[in-house]
Amino acid sequence: MGGVWNRNVAALAAFNALRGVAVGGFMTLLPMYMKYLGYSMNAIGGVITASGVILSVFLPLIGYLIDKYGPRLMVALTGVLLAAAPLIAAYSTSLAWLGVAYGLFLLSFLAGQPARMSFLAASVGGVGLGSAVGVTSSIFSASRTAGPTAAGLIASLRGFHDAFLALTATTLVGLAAFVIMSRPVDSPSRPRNVVEAYRYLARPPRGFAIVLGYVSLDRFAWSLWFPMLSAHLYASGYQEDQVGYIITLSGVIQTLLLPVAGRATDRIGSWAMLAVSEAAGSLAAILYSTPEPWQRVALAAILMGASIAAWVPGYNTLIARVAGGSGGAYAAANTARSLMGAPAPYAGGYLYDALAPWAPFAASTILLVAATAYAALILRKVEEPKHIAVKGKPLAAEPAP
Repeated sequence: MGGVWNRNVAALAAFNALRGVAVGGFMTLLPMYMKYLGYSMNAIGGVITASGVILSVFLPLIGYLIDKYGPRLMVALTGVLLAAAPLIAAYSTSLAWLGVAYGLFLLSFLAGQPARMSFLAASVGGVGLGSAVGVTSSIFSASRTAGPTAAGLIASLRGFHDAFLALTATTLVGLAAFVIMSRPVDSPSRPRNVVEAYRYLARPPRGFAIVLGYVSLDRFAWSLWFPMLSAHLYASGYQEDQVGYIITLSGVIQTLLLPVAGRATDRIGSWAMLAVSEAAGSLAAILYSTPEPWQRVALAAILMGASIAAWVPGYNTLIARVAGGSGGAYAAANTARSLMGAPAPYAGGYLYDALAPWAPFAASTILLVAATAYAALILRKVEEPKHIAVKGKPLAAEPAP
């Protein structure tokens, strides 16, 4: 196990080091590019919502494929999707094709997370998973931190076209490194057919159902403004490179705190880290609602980075502890998140255009406070009695498909 652990963690780290640049750059560039082309915030939110609704239907199928064919193959396929997204955006101006580009990016994100976490859980095992997630995610976060600044600078100097092409090339190099370095692992579960994957989502065990309720609330609250943050800052007067710097600051904080948050998750439990995440996120939303002066935006970026750092190991370890580390379990959780979060960007864009820029941030703050209470009062009861590892013993979990 030690050799596989070291090789696979190194392979995932290498992939994350370059994948993060593409993810951070694309998430920053695409909304700005659409705003540059003259599309409204409502239209930008509509594209994000439509992609989320359509792709949510396929997530249990993706979980089934991860468990059937192995997470390593699916990790590689999501890299191909990520490379294709900015390539299409580089040659597109129509709303439809930009929607396709975002859809491919979102599919790589939604499918990649359960594939990577299942790959990591199978390589590492239950004990110490939070620390492993924290380390590999910090590498991704570091490169994702560089992505907005690098993409913003290229866009300001060479234009959006060249910036998108640079993101595609970066992804392909990282994908090649992962394929060469990694080794296959066994999936923790082998569903008999795809129907089981959908049944597990429709009729989850009680503990997992509580988790699905929480992640749905969290995703809706964040999606009211998070996907359109760069467009919001751009519309508020910040230039392309300045937006990149702001988002990079958030990434720096996230990168520094992820290893610490991973170790803390193993010690105090997922629910505690998630409660911290939601509290920090609610404060960030308040500050971002009025992005002046720049010191206010900087503090918001710091809080957002801390929130994400606490969320990543907290969420991924929670799924492993309550429902096992299978691709099906992660995909089911992502399906619930995507379905509930899909209408939020459109709703947030509507509130932004119809009422005021602060409106979606205010609505998000209320929901994030509710999510903080949910994590502290309800998730704690689900996780603590029977799922926390004690003295190095493996983590228990409810049966996954």
